[in-house]
Formats: sequence, C-alpha cells, structure tokens
Amino acid sequence: MFVLSFKMTKTKLTMVIFSCVALIAFATTFIDNGAGYQTVVQTGVKASSNEDRLSFLNSFGWQIDNEPSEIIEVIIPNEFDSVYDKYNSIQKGQGYDLSKYKGKRIKRYTYVVKNYPTQQESTVNANILICDNKIIGGDICSVALGGFIHGFKLA
Repeated sequence: MFVLSFKMTKTKLTMVIFSCVALIAFATTFIDNGAGYQTVVQTGVKASSNEDRLSFLNSFGWQIDNEPSEIIEVIIPNEFDSVYDKYNSIQKGQGYDLSKYKGKRIKRYTYVVKNYPTQQESTVNANILICDNKIIGGDICSVALGGFIHGFKLA
C-alpha cells in the first residue's frame, strides 16, 4: 500500500481556493461553449409581418428568400428532453429562453438562406420562433444529414 501525506498551511489552502475560483471565473467569462453563436440583444422584437421578420434576419447579414418556405405551428413541450435542452442552450446564448414558453403553441417561420459563407451541398434555413407576434428564438441550420445548427449570428 502507498500512502502520501502533505502538510497544508492556511496560506496554501487559501491559494488553492483562490486559484479554483479564478479558474471558474475565467471559464465562465472567456470560454466559448462551441455552439457557434454570439449573444443577441434583440429580445422581444416585433414580428407581426413578413417585413418585420425579413428585417430581423437581414440585420444579421442574411440574404433570404422574400417569402417563408414553411410556416408551421409548434407546441413547446412541457418537459424538455436532451434535444430540447441542447436547443434551448443555443437560445439562451442569444438572449432567449424557451423554458418560459413550455406548453405554449407558437409558430415557426422558415426562410431559405442564400448567402451562407461556406459552400453547402444542401439547403441552409433560417428559422424564427414567434409567440404573440414577438420573436422568442430561432436558428440557422443545414438540412443535410449530420448538418449544423447555430444561432442567428455566426461566431
């Protein structure tokens, strides 16, 4: 059996605790979560008309078709599974939070993105989630198998 012992003074213990706190503060402040999005401060944006939605997407530099390719009603589930938790983390990174809308019926407007910065073999869509004529979330995603999804703004 191998036994290791060491003496910990109050100074050493204080330095260890301080280092851990500093590391946690650094990690939460400076490390990107890898989802490929940046915080968006445009919460509660009016989206009662197609022009409002187009203007919103254009504000991020997206060139999109003038009409949505799809409009569907979605019910936000009362309980989030791991997929919804991951999707909501993207929304939280943009300043939105879908957990406020659990159990609510919302609309999803989908537009085709025409200027995604890298060549894609499949369609790239912009999805906007609307509740009470206000934007509550959304994403930019590839419809390809194994594609990508991120917030409205590229990192």
